Amino acid sequence: MASGNTKTINSWEWDIRVRERNLRKGILDEKDVDKHIAQLVDVSDQADTVGAAQPALRGRED
Repeated sequence: MASGNTKTINSWEWDIRVRERNLRKGILDEKDVDKHIAQLVDVSDQADTVGAAQPALRGRED
């Protein structure tokens, strides 16, 4: 994954499950993660609330 001092990291490798595995294996380090997170754009003001039924949380409706 690393060539010289430059790491090329595919976008799918930032998935939390893959990222955690790569941290454990030493492929990524915390500095890589911190740098990636710092570069993310805050789009929270563009989010919409979506309501979805959660029958498992309310119990049975016979």
